Amino acid sequence: MFLDKIVEQTRKDLIQRKAELPLEQLQQLALEQPRPRDVLEAFEPRDKIHLIAEVKRASPSKGILAPDLDPVETALLYERNGASVISVLTEPHFFLGSPEYLTAIKNAVSIPVLRKDFIIDEYQVYEARAWGADMILLICAILDDQQLRLLHQRANALRMRVLVEVHSREEAQRAIDAGAMIIGVNSRDLASFEMNPYLLRDIREMLPRNQIIVAESGIHTGADVRRLSRYDVQAMLVGESLVVSNNIPDQIDMLLQGANHSTQVKICGLHDTAGINAAVDAGADLLGLIFYEPSHRYIAPEQVPALLKASQSYSQSASGQVRPDLVGVFVNKDASYINDVVEQVGLHYVQLHGNESPEFCQQIKRPVIKALSLKEQADLSLMAAYQKVAWRLLIDTPTPNWGGTGLTSNWELARQAAQHSKIILAGGLTVENVSAAIQQVQPWGLDVSSGVETNKQKDIHKIAAFVAQVRSSSIVGEQGRR
Repeated sequence: MFLDKIVEQTRKDLIQRKAELPLEQLQQLALEQPRPRDVLEAFEPRDKIHLIAEVKRASPSKGILAPDLDPVETALLYERNGASVISVLTEPHFFLGSPEYLTAIKNAVSIPVLRKDFIIDEYQVYEARAWGADMILLICAILDDQQLRLLHQRANALRMRVLVEVHSREEAQRAIDAGAMIIGVNSRDLASFEMNPYLLRDIREMLPRNQIIVAESGIHTGADVRRLSRYDVQAMLVGESLVVSNNIPDQIDMLLQGANHSTQVKICGLHDTAGINAAVDAGADLLGLIFYEPSHRYIAPEQVPALLKASQSYSQSASGQVRPDLVGVFVNKDASYINDVVEQVGLHYVQLHGNESPEFCQQIKRPVIKALSLKEQADLSLMAAYQKVAWRLLIDTPTPNWGGTGLTSNWELARQAAQHSKIILAGGLTVENVSAAIQQVQPWGLDVSSGVETNKQKDIHKIAAFVAQVRSSSIVGEQGRR
């Protein structure tokens, strides 16, 4: 396996380096360095996704990525275009990295620098500080609990921050127990180098909300970074898609704008394969399934697994394409019933569209989208109680009965709500008015159902047009906010 070979080679290299420079001398060099730059400050504000841009010449799985890469010029280009931290590979055999790259880059840029390597010995921690690193990477997969704690403590004693990398729920718990403040979730299996783009979603809810969560690997497209926005990370570590790009500034801009300013699209009320295929093919971010029987869009929970399997676009996504997340919509159902459906269907989010209380939301085993109907200014106070327990708030049109009306909500109240929370706007959205909705409200996401239907059936052309309009309008909206 790649990982075993890398660690074995690292051990051999350490024997030689320790012979050339004893630990005591290295420790002295480390202590003589200026105080490290503040990595935590680089990740402010916390409600924004920051970029850790990686100087990466090669990888074991892809070979040489950028044979003509100039490490310092590349790092300066990253910094000029919005990177918050520079990651530098120092592993020489499999990644063609070098400690000289790290020191030269640290001397050239003004933002923090991460030493990315396979650190298994405290000697390497002192090396990192002596070379100028402000932060190091510790990989749970190659360290036992005692090593992880020791190396973490050594780094902190030298005032360096630590990015603790995990690849599973078990490793995530180990990182938490070790006191990690910055946890990186690597979607690439370090043994096989295969990707699991759903790993971050699957373990995000167990990671502390006050920690900095970094998404690692497989971040290339707008869909990739919109997904990160759904999983509430504070940073993304990107290497390959930058160093192989013909236009690094444009790639950085796409990643940062997509992560922080693209509007999420939820197509709701899906109950047949044609609608699901159309939503997936159009690039929807979330698929809504309604488990409220009075609705003509109702689908029985037991029907969903077979329906998703029958949807070629959902079940057989193209290589590298990430499926949308599934949202189940419920109205005044028992928590036990909702949680059973969550497991039966494999829901990723639960949308509560009735008069469920904040306390009820806490009983649900998935992140909650709580729908609120704002009629007047005073209704904005409803948000405060739900903000603490809901993943997102959905602002919908007030109606005497549960369900969609096709009428637009109060966009002015929604705009005020969006200034205090990441809201999803619903109610009467269509291809014709969605651009105006984005411009006026600036919501985190949009929820559409009747607006992409013809004769109460999902219209594949309207779905495609709606998503395309949102994507183009998000870009225009962001240009207006700059």
